[in-house]
Amino acid sequence: MQNINPSHSIARRGRFYLFFGGLAFFGGAIALTLAVLFFFFPLWETASFGVVRALLILVGLVTLIGGIALIVRALTLQKDNPLAYAVGEALTQFLDNRYTYLRNVSKRQVGYIDAVLVGPPGALVFRIVDYPGQWINERSEWIVKTRNGKMSPAKTNPTRECVKDVYALRKFLTKHGLERVPVYAIVVFTSPHVQLSASGPVVPICEIPTLYQIMRRDYLTDERIAAPAIRSTVDAIIDG
Repeated sequence: MQNINPSHSIARRGRFYLFFGGLAFFGGAIALTLAVLFFFFPLWETASFGVVRALLILVGLVTLIGGIALIVRALTLQKDNPLAYAVGEALTQFLDNRYTYLRNVSKRQVGYIDAVLVGPPGALVFRIVDYPGQWINERSEWIVKTRNGKMSPAKTNPTRECVKDVYALRKFLTKHGLERVPVYAIVVFTSPHVQLSASGPVVPICEIPTLYQIMRRDYLTDERIAAPAIRSTVDAIIDG
């Protein structure tokens, strides 16, 4: 099994954000500069010109702030996912070279996905978290033990996050003519200090030591796609 971080795809997305962020930043700066100049050197003294100055200030501020946000996003894109890497390394001893594990997937058409495993059974979307403590999964909902010892609804929901990633990947693959590739899901907890229990989970959940065992019950039960579809799926996720 290959454990791959599609870094050039992430770098391309970073350049996209940086380019348009720079354009927005300079466009906003120019609009604000014109507004200041028109304040001190008005071309004409009418109410309509005052509206023009106000619009320049408003558009300039919004565009400038948007540009800064895009630049910050470009500079803070996650270059790798250590948790996803560890999960991939744990699977290498079980899966042969027909499988490709893509971690740290970041694409405009998909968003961010911790990892996707592609092989004969199809595609498997991973939601990987490092939460410690006691977590209880009831279908699609999560309950966590708080610091005061009480059980309460969790503020984050790995199941719903994973399902959202599955829908995004299915839509992306359909656009690339790969609608026949089945997409599965799994939530993996990596913390050694977590206590998990589940009742009818919508998405399979596990820890790293039980990951392969859980995959054998669902994702690995059958070979559903041929080698050309596997290659096309991997290529689409990396370069599509």
